[in-house]
Amino acid sequence: MTFSHRRSASRGVGTARRTGLALIAAAGIAGCISLDVTNPNGLGITTVFNNAANTEAALIGSWKAYTAVGLSSCPTLPLGIWGDEITSTSISYIDYSGEPRIPINNRDNLNCTTRSGYWTPYESMAGARESFQGIRANNLVFGTVNATTPGGADTPNRVLFAKFIIAINTLRHALYFDQAFITDTATPPGEKGTNLSPAAQVLATAKAQLRNVIAEAQAMPAFTWPALFINGRTITRDELVRICYSYLVRADVYSPRNPAERAAVNWGAVLARLDSGITRDFGHQADPAIAGTGSTYLTNSFAQNTVRISNRLIGPADTSGVYQAWLAKPIADRTAFTITTPDRRIHGATNSTAGTRFTRLTTTMGSATNGPYLTSSYRSTRYLNTAADSGSRAFVVEIALDEMKFIRAEALFRLNRGAEAAALINPTRVAANLKPVDANGPPAGRDCVPRKNDGACGNLFDAIQYEKRIELYPYRSEVTWFDARGWGKLVPGTPFQLPVSGRELLTQGLTYYTFGGVGLPGGAP
Repeated sequence: MTFSHRRSASRGVGTARRTGLALIAAAGIAGCISLDVTNPNGLGITTVFNNAANTEAALIGSWKAYTAVGLSSCPTLPLGIWGDEITSTSISYIDYSGEPRIPINNRDNLNCTTRSGYWTPYESMAGARESFQGIRANNLVFGTVNATTPGGADTPNRVLFAKFIIAINTLRHALYFDQAFITDTATPPGEKGTNLSPAAQVLATAKAQLRNVIAEAQAMPAFTWPALFINGRTITRDELVRICYSYLVRADVYSPRNPAERAAVNWGAVLARLDSGITRDFGHQADPAIAGTGSTYLTNSFAQNTVRISNRLIGPADTSGVYQAWLAKPIADRTAFTITTPDRRIHGATNSTAGTRFTRLTTTMGSATNGPYLTSSYRSTRYLNTAADSGSRAFVVEIALDEMKFIRAEALFRLNRGAEAAALINPTRVAANLKPVDANGPPAGRDCVPRKNDGACGNLFDAIQYEKRIELYPYRSEVTWFDARGWGKLVPGTPFQLPVSGRELLTQGLTYYTFGGVGLPGGAP
């Protein structure tokens, strides 16, 4: 649906005047004020962004604002619940985890899904856009100045950083929402009478922006963004190009809202683009001493009270039939269970078996009275070693080589190159004590993993999906949600896309709407 524009979408996005100042002061969080309000203190592009230090601080803040969506409890926990990698009995998340699924309460100003997912990217883009404008308006100079680079050797790549931030935030809006305002380095969202654009148009814009970053990077001399920009990780020009190609892969693979659309992806093009993608994990180093770098999502991954591992994540590994029996029961009769599996990543021979990532618990989840069917006996231990790799100290991966590997496996499978796809997932299967797969899938028998919901031995595609889910967790809950909708694995009624924030709709006088709920718009069938 398309709505007419009435006022700027900027309530909560931030002005060039105050947003820039807040980004500098907080080193990463954009301010919130209407774009059509004139600040009597005169804090504008020519005053706030009139020196290189302030502008670089704002650029750093724009990256932190981008990552905030994937680091915080909102929306990561709802997306992880919808993607069936975690379960929760918490009253704070019961609206997302409860079954049958209900519509998103988009009138709630603090809604855990549409609030952060919608507004924070605009805050990030505001910091990048204002930094870009400040560099141009104030003729700022970065890096060595000489006869060869009179404008500063690093000035072009600082401008490019701003464009990169805008591109990846535009992509996030395209993958999450049914529509959004499109913005760029010159125009704030909603300006000049623009309307909300449908997701397909937002996606096309994001891809064009990413391709533009690639072209500009390839046309300029080699450079390296300092580790301060993306905390703890320097990024070279050539690596930036590869990162952008990997985002383009995500754009193609994760934008489909249902299995038919996912099957229709140009998988040959995806496969070709993967060869130009990342060659090492892309992300940043979490540091307790640096605000905005830690991951609450990773910390939640080893929770054991109100958040645990979804039975639907580990269920396909069961070879005893207990998972199928759980699925067959009415919701009111479902409770936590223990599976039998040869997969040593799941409680091993014992909970202390080397390689175990999911351990059994004998305690009951907190608030189990909110729904025994939401309880689970399993906890993740992958980031439990708090001295080295908890959410406050881990290397937080934005795009993983393993993610790209599993996308490659899916592409090969869809292109009828099953043997090659099998070769990609067999190393982790064999290491976990599972039998290797071939073009037909896992060998049939008592120890077949994964199994379908009816207990039958899975095929190769089932094995690819299972391996991606088990190996990556905890990675990025949005990826799990994107996969679940594209693979047709969402629980009926689960939202497969998000509506524009209700605060935006009500502020602008637009028609209120929402998604989700069994038999309602935007809910999985």
